[in-house]
Amino acid sequence: MKKPARKQSKREEAVAGMQLVLPVSEVVREGLHEFVVGMGLAALTELLERERTELCGPAYSRGRSGPQRAGSAPDSLVMGGRKITTRRPRVRKDGHEVPLSSWSDFAEEDPLEQRAVEQMVLGVSTRGYARSLEAPPEGVVSRGTTRSAVSRRFVALTQKRLEEWLATDIGELDLAAVMIDGLYIQEHLVLVALGVDESGTKHVLGLWEGATESAEVCIALLSDLIERGLDPHRSLLFVIDGSKALRKAIREVFGKRALVQRCQQHKRSNLKDYVGEQHWAEVKRRLGDAYNDTSYDRALKSLKTTARWLDRISPDGAASLREGMEETLTVIKVGIEDEWLRRTLSTTNPIESAISVARTVTGRVKRWRDGNMRKRWCAAGLLRAEQKFRRIKGHRHLPALAEALEAIVAKRIDV
Repeated sequence: MKKPARKQSKREEAVAGMQLVLPVSEVVREGLHEFVVGMGLAALTELLERERTELCGPAYSRGRSGPQRAGSAPDSLVMGGRKITTRRPRVRKDGHEVPLSSWSDFAEEDPLEQRAVEQMVLGVSTRGYARSLEAPPEGVVSRGTTRSAVSRRFVALTQKRLEEWLATDIGELDLAAVMIDGLYIQEHLVLVALGVDESGTKHVLGLWEGATESAEVCIALLSDLIERGLDPHRSLLFVIDGSKALRKAIREVFGKRALVQRCQQHKRSNLKDYVGEQHWAEVKRRLGDAYNDTSYDRALKSLKTTARWLDRISPDGAASLREGMEETLTVIKVGIEDEWLRRTLSTTNPIESAISVARTVTGRVKRWRDGNMRKRWCAAGLLRAEQKFRRIKGHRHLPALAEALEAIVAKRIDV
C-alpha cells in the first residue's frame, strides 16, 4: 500500500516560500529603482522639450522668428545626493543662450549641500559618503561624491548657515528667560545662549568662542546679542551654572534688570564632590526639601541650616553651598507657582540637552584647524538640536513670569 505523502510543517512551508520569494524580491527591488530613475529622467526630458517647443515651436518648423533650437549639451543635475550627467536642451536668441526655467529649477544645488551636511552630522565620514548613497542605475554617469567635493559642500553650507544665524534679528522674540552654558572643544570654550520666549518656545540665540570662560568672553557674547536686537532694558531671568565670570558679565551688561537663577543641579553636583557617601543621602534630602519649597524665606532658612550642619562635616562643602545660595532660589523668590515651570527654570538642563547634541556632532571630528571650524561644527550640532525642540513644561505660566520679573525689577531700580 502506498504511503501518504508527509505533510509539510509550517516552518518548512515558510522556508520554502522564502527560497522562492527572496531572489524575486531582490530582482524587483533593483528593477524598480532603475525603473523609477529612468522614468524620472524621461519625464524631465519631456518637460524640457515641452518648454523648448513653447519657446521655439515644433521641431523642424521653418520661417519662425525669435528663439531657435540649438541642439543639446551635457550638463549636471542633483539626484540622490550626487550629481548625474544628462543632456540639456539648448535655446538661443540673437546669439545668446536662453535659459530654460525648468532646468534652472531642477539644477538647484542646495539639496545636494543639505544632503552632505545631514550625512556628516549623522556621523557619515567624507570617505564613506558615496557608500551611504543608493547606487546609480547602470549607464548613468555620476560625480560629486568624492571626499574633497563633500567636504567643500559641507564647509560652504555650514559657513553660510553660521553667518545667517549669527546675523538673525532676535529683537522680535518676547524672551522671558535666557540660559547660558559652554561646550569645550579641545582647550577652547564655545559659549552658547538659549532663549525661551513667552510661548515656551526655545531658540538658540548665538554662540561665542574663546580660550577660557573669562568675563571678557561672556561680555562679548551678551554684547553681540544686544547688537542683534536683545533689549538691554527688558527684565530677564538668566539661568546659569556656577560660573563667576558669567555672573559678573551679566551684572555689568544688564545691571539690576537681570535676575539670575543658578542651576540647582550644578549645586548638587558640586556638593557631592565635597561630601562623603555616608552623608550624601542626607545632604540630597535637605537640598530637595529646600528647592521644592514654595516659600522663599523657608527655603533660604533651610539652606542656611544645612550650611551650618555642613560646617562640622565639610567646611569647604559648606562654603560651596553658601556661595550664590540666594540665587539658587530665584525661581521661588519670583513666585513661579507652577511646579513644572519652576523645575524647568531652576536648572540648565534645557540648554545642556542641546549642547549634548552638539557635543556628539563635534566629537566626530579628529582634527581641528581653527576657531571658525569649531564654530561651524558647533552651529551644525545646535541647529540639529533645534529641529527637535519642544515647548518647555509649564509654558502657559510664562506671561505671568514676565510680569513678575518686571514688578521685581521696578522695585529694585526705584530703590
